[in-house]
Amino acid sequence: MMTRFPTFLSCALICAALPALAQDNQLYQDPADPDASFVRIVAPDETLAVVAGKTFDAVEGGMTPYVMVMAGPVSVAVGDLAGEGEIEPASFYTFVRGVDGGLHMVQDAITNSPAQADLVFYNLSDLPLVDLFVPSVNAMAMEEIAQNTSRQVTLKAPLTLDFEIRDDSATLASVTALKMRRRAGATVIFSGSAGNYSAYSAENLYAN
Repeated sequence: MMTRFPTFLSCALICAALPALAQDNQLYQDPADPDASFVRIVAPDETLAVVAGKTFDAVEGGMTPYVMVMAGPVSVAVGDLAGEGEIEPASFYTFVRGVDGGLHMVQDAITNSPAQADLVFYNLSDLPLVDLFVPSVNAMAMEEIAQNTSRQVTLKAPLTLDFEIRDDSATLASVTALKMRRRAGATVIFSGSAGNYSAYSAENLYAN
């Protein structure tokens, strides 16, 4: 029988030692102002992006680190796309490039809990709904994530898990050994169209 996880998952796996991080980014950044917010871009296959005036010219997996900003209008650019959004205080936002080719601003429910990890999932495929499944416990972590949207869940950490992206019972893509640390978390990006799908995963990073 398949189990469905509650909103707050409880896992007991211990994660292995993490690799060294890129010199210019870190897993978490304490804001100087408690009202500061964080913005990033997720655009599969893109390597150049600009977030609030900060340029990233070697983006891995199409995902920039979060950039600290203050509330108000913020501008971003990636590839030949540009976007702007109104940022609320003490919030997290991601501009995602959807399968429709446009930039969509979504709000991320990041907690940065000192005892837990945030897992964020984006459905940037041509499928209207997909599920995120955890094979090791035969359970759904998230269900019916809509196209061009994100979903979050908070996990006890540290831990390492494999995930499958599913459409009903069919497995479309997978990520393995995704490591999540306390007060950090990770992201899974699912993209593709017409039966050609892929998934990318990485820890959430913050720009210095």
